[in-house]
Formats: sequence, structure tokens, C-alpha cells
Amino acid sequence: MNKLFFIIVLAFLLCSFNEMKQLEEKFNLRENYITINQTDPLYTKGRNIFKRDCATCHYIGMDQIATAPALGGITKLREKKWLYNYTRYSYQMYERGDKIAKEIRAQGWGLMTSFPYLTNTDLDAVYYFVEKRYEMSKKGIPLEK
Repeated sequence: MNKLFFIIVLAFLLCSFNEMKQLEEKFNLRENYITINQTDPLYTKGRNIFKRDCATCHYIGMDQIATAPALGGITKLREKKWLYNYTRYSYQMYERGDKIAKEIRAQGWGLMTSFPYLTNTDLDAVYYFVEKRYEMSKKGIPLEK
């Protein structure tokens, strides 16, 4: 009887362990919170565009200054239309006297490279990634490798 009980308990523990492992892999659980699901298509698209076009100057954790300012929280500081225009045409905005573009330059930051080919869908993904990655950084979740 004790052997049967031991086998049942062992089987239960193994099944529970496997289910937890699958759940952890699916949702990327860390400590007491859930990180971004690595299969989130909007997050993945934004991350890929960011790495290609933005990571040369902006820190990917979004919470530290690099060659350019930290971007975490930017969607709460600037209107979407302004962000889209600045991302696509930063130099033209500065030349036309945009108040914020001039202020950024006056703070000693260089002019950002313009990305006129990025669509609204691309920019939605980039700014989604920026804010999600910033939230992850604030929670101490390390950068993906």
C-alpha cells in the first residue's frame, strides 16, 4: 500500500512539475509577475524594428540615457501625431521651428535620424514595444538575449 501511495504522489508531482514548466515557457513567468509573452506579435514586431532602426542611439531597456534620451514613458509625454511626425521627419520639424524639436536640440541632443518609410502600423508596434519594455525594466526584468 505504501508503494502505491508513493507512486501516485510521485506521478502527481511529476505531472504538476511538467504543467508548471509548460506554463512558465508559455508565459515566461518570473518571480510573481508575468512578462511579455515572447510570441506577442505586436511586441515582437516593435522589438525588431527598434533593434534595426533605434537601438543604435536609444537604450533598449528604455530607462537609461544612451547616445539619445531614454524613451520610456514617451507616449504619455507626447501626442501620438507628434511622435509619428518626429520619428518620420525630425529634421524637418526642427527646421520648421517645432517648439519641442527645438527644445530637444537646445538640451544638447543631436537631430534624430528620420524614418519616413515607417508606417503607422510600424510606429504603433515600436511605441507599444517601448512602453512594454520600459514597464519590464521598471520591474527589474532583464533584457532578452
